[in-house]
Amino acid sequence: MTTTLIYVRHGQSEANLSAVFTGQSDVPLTPLGQRQAALTADYLRAFPVRRVYASDLHRAMQTAEPTAVRHGLAVIPTAELREVNAGSWEGMPFEEIDRRYPVEFGTWLQDIASARCPGGETVAEVARRVTDCVNRIVADNRGSCVALFSHATPLRVLWCHWQGLPLLEASHVPWCSNASVTVVEYDDALRPNIVRYGYDAHLGDLVTRLPQKV
Repeated sequence: MTTTLIYVRHGQSEANLSAVFTGQSDVPLTPLGQRQAALTADYLRAFPVRRVYASDLHRAMQTAEPTAVRHGLAVIPTAELREVNAGSWEGMPFEEIDRRYPVEFGTWLQDIASARCPGGETVAEVARRVTDCVNRIVADNRGSCVALFSHATPLRVLWCHWQGLPLLEASHVPWCSNASVTVVEYDDALRPNIVRYGYDAHLGDLVTRLPQKV
C-alpha cells in the first residue's frame, strides 16, 4: 500500500517580487503567482488527490485553492506548514539583512541548520514542527494521495528528513522554485521515497526562483 504526498511550494508572492525575506508575513500571490498556481493545478489533475493541506499563510492557501477546486475538495489550513518565523528579518530586503546582520545572515547562507532568525525561529525548530506535521498527515492518510502546499525552508529541511540525513546537509539542498512539485511515496512502514523534487517543467517560461544569495 503506497501513500503519496505531493508537496508544492507556493507561487510567486508580492514579497518574492520585492526580494524581501518574507517569513511568516502574510502576503498574497502576484498575478504571475496566481497563474503558476493554476498551471500546477492543471499538472496535478492526473493525481487522485483526496485531501489538500496548506500553510495557513495567504500565499500558500491561494496556491492550493485551484488544485482543491479541481478535485472538489476544501483546503485544510495547517499552521505547522508555515515558513520560518523570521523575527526581525520579516519583510526586510535581503541586501539590508546582509548589511545589518552580517554574522547571522552569513550563518543562514553557509550553515542554515545552525541559523536562527533574530527574534524568530531556528531552522531546527522549523524542521521539528514540519516533520512532526508531515508524519501525522502521512499516518492519517495511509493508502491515499494528498497534496501539501508549503514554503521554501520547510521543503529544504524535509529533504534531509526523507533522505535520513542530518539537518546540517540542508545547506546543500537547492531551493525549490515557485509552484514547483515534489512527490514522495511512503511504503507500508511509512518509509519515504522521493519520486521527484522541485519539478517545474509544467510552468514553461513562467518559472520564478529565489534570488541567488538567499
